[in-house]
Amino acid sequence: MLLKTPKAVAFGVFVCASIWNNMAVAACPATRIDETVQLAQVVDGDTLRLQDGRRVRVLGINTPEVAWEGHVGQALGVEATAASRRFLPRHQKVHLVYDLDHKDRYGRMLAHVYNQRRQSLAAHLLEQGLALQVVVPPNVSEMGCLTRQEDLARRQNRGIWREKAWNLRPAAELALDQTGFSRIQGKVTKVSVLRDVWLELDGPVVVKIAQQDRQYFADDQWQSWLGKSIKVRGWLINRASEFQRKRGFKPLQMQVRHPLMLEESPGEQR
Repeated sequence: MLLKTPKAVAFGVFVCASIWNNMAVAACPATRIDETVQLAQVVDGDTLRLQDGRRVRVLGINTPEVAWEGHVGQALGVEATAASRRFLPRHQKVHLVYDLDHKDRYGRMLAHVYNQRRQSLAAHLLEQGLALQVVVPPNVSEMGCLTRQEDLARRQNRGIWREKAWNLRPAAELALDQTGFSRIQGKVTKVSVLRDVWLELDGPVVVKIAQQDRQYFADDQWQSWLGKSIKVRGWLINRASEFQRKRGFKPLQMQVRHPLMLEESPGEQR
């Protein structure tokens, strides 16, 4: 039997660590840096506060929410926040890369975020199964690479992909207070192609593709969704009002801005 010496063991650990680091660096590394900033705090998995007071929303992902101001946290919200804090230690410098839109409607900066080794925070969280990819045009420069990281986590059943609370939710079973970011599955019962495109699902849900986003979809595909089961991800909002109820509009709406957020479902529930 061949016994390993302490030096051999140490060398093996070093080699494994080097391989892991090289794999991490290969996951969507920064090819340029637009701004290097001082981090004050990781607020949650996908939101940072900088030393100068600015807040940054990490592009390309959505992480589970933590509890705040009476709002109940989501499964894996604490874990996602902890992972971001380990990846970006407090008060260290972080690198930002901007896409086409620099701010969201809440005034937060939108940026791809990297640590001092130029490793992508979004790619790291996706690969760990602690985030879901979101595609919001026109900020799509890292879309392909981030898709591969999510696919890796899905195949290896990590995080969100093994957590029952993050399974696809049947559209027909949704209650009107089940708003926020969700993955849902439903059958398309009606397609309306107007200025915007509306896909009505079984249950209280309608999916909206706005006019400005129709360019990302094939124009001849709308009616092909009719009768099919689809999976969509995005933010559910309750748009119920007396006016809308009288007109027969479905109360829950999810806006989908890119085809990667909507796909045909062969019956998968995960």
